[in-house]
Amino acid sequence: MGAPMTLGSMTFEAPDDAAGWKTSTVKGGVLFQKEIRPKDGRGRKAAAIIQVLGPFPGSPATLDKGFETVVGLVKGMAAERPMRKTDGKTSNGHRIRTDYRCCTDLKGLSASQWTVGMSSEKHQVAMTLLGLDLRGDARDAVEAEFKAMVRSVSLAPADKPFGVVPSAGEGGLDGVYTHLNTGVRPNVFGGTDFYSDSEITVFDRSGLYATEIPKGGDLAAHCRATPTECGVYKLIGGGLFGGATKIEMRAVKDGFGTIEAETKPFARKGDDLSIDDGDYRLLKPFPAGTTFNGSWRYFFASAGTTALSSGSVSSEKILQLSSNGTFRRTGWSGASTTNDTGGGTTGVTTGSARPAASGRYQISGHTMTLTGDDGRTERLSVFAPDRGSDKLLVIDGSNYLKRE
Repeated sequence: MGAPMTLGSMTFEAPDDAAGWKTSTVKGGVLFQKEIRPKDGRGRKAAAIIQVLGPFPGSPATLDKGFETVVGLVKGMAAERPMRKTDGKTSNGHRIRTDYRCCTDLKGLSASQWTVGMSSEKHQVAMTLLGLDLRGDARDAVEAEFKAMVRSVSLAPADKPFGVVPSAGEGGLDGVYTHLNTGVRPNVFGGTDFYSDSEITVFDRSGLYATEIPKGGDLAAHCRATPTECGVYKLIGGGLFGGATKIEMRAVKDGFGTIEAETKPFARKGDDLSIDDGDYRLLKPFPAGTTFNGSWRYFFASAGTTALSSGSVSSEKILQLSSNGTFRRTGWSGASTTNDTGGGTTGVTTGSARPAASGRYQISGHTMTLTGDDGRTERLSVFAPDRGSDKLLVIDGSNYLKRE
């Protein structure tokens, strides 16, 4: 991001001029524009326009009216249905509402827009990112800059920089817990996939929690780097005659720093927990120097058929671990598609084998460190959801079944 900018009582970090942004003032705010040229020199140029309006008097209760007005400033955008939206609070307690709409036509250009409204008790600000023919990596980069700008907004004198920070009196739990989530979901090929995920929640006594195991072991550092995988929690109820009966979990839902709160039933069950009537089992960390002996397989496949097309994708990964601390990895992936047109049927099939890799591994806590023969190091999260058994290892979120 660029230098801090002040508009009335509001401050924020503006997009960086060195990254190609041009700044101009408009009635009631400021405009940032950027032109993106194709990397290969072919095709049409894209453009991004960030507009910041405010601050102006208002309260959280009146934010919606102004939000809808800003959405409608771009012709045809109000008619588009929001594809993504959130409504919550910032880390400073201000109300924040966001939505993303795509794609209306502006003089032959495909237009998409992020709209963000934010309100303290006294002031509001509206921010938009309008993309014109903005796609792929260029869109991702511009959106990342816009989200960083929104997270940096300070509307009140007492505001602090964005962060996932628990308050005094919150917390109380400590450990890594797993919850089995199963079901069926649609896939991109028009079919359905069964899923069985060992979801993770890492609780820290301070009040922080994360939905991924920090690979370096430092939860606070992990939450600073990837806030959308984190939140804060508070136990509610209890007292002299019993333990807590509810847990309030405030999660960072998106890159804008939107925090949404949810209160769920809670109970302790020995070392384990019950949250929202779901079982959360405590995962004991592996002692330093733990080794395994065997071969574990990860396999994924997805397929489906529509009226005019069909497709499938699959992949396999094999991880061999030896008790002497060595490992070997192999695997492959493949995909196929067919399309029926008026002139017949066309199809494409691709596949590739993963080059074998080998080296040494170390396990400590919930982290597996792989050091390849080429000297490169990789850190992966690891746990065994079934106590006393290594038949299933969850490695970096993927299920590896032990081969007999």
